[in-house]
Amino acid sequence: MYYSKEELEQIRKKSEEYLQKEEENSKGKKYTSAAELEVNCTHCGYDRFEQGKALLNTRGMSFFDLDWLNADATTLICIRCGYIQWFGKNVTEITE
Repeated sequence: MYYSKEELEQIRKKSEEYLQKEEENSKGKKYTSAAELEVNCTHCGYDRFEQGKALLNTRGMSFFDLDWLNADATTLICIRCGYIQWFGKNVTEITE
């Protein structure tokens, strides 16, 4: 079975697109907020994120070197565009 150059190029492009989508989907996870809504990126609309934690420092606690007593927030970083969303309450991972 032989393919023309055009057919091979189409196959290559389709394969690259498929692999890119699979790679994006394999990275990151889906989450729901405390309001039980699925979280989507407000910038690009994508639904996969990397989760992180961040301290909500205050001047008083930092002055007394007690930063570890400050509250923390959950951050979700969009896999596609890198936009960071902050949540004061817990977010829950959606298992597929």
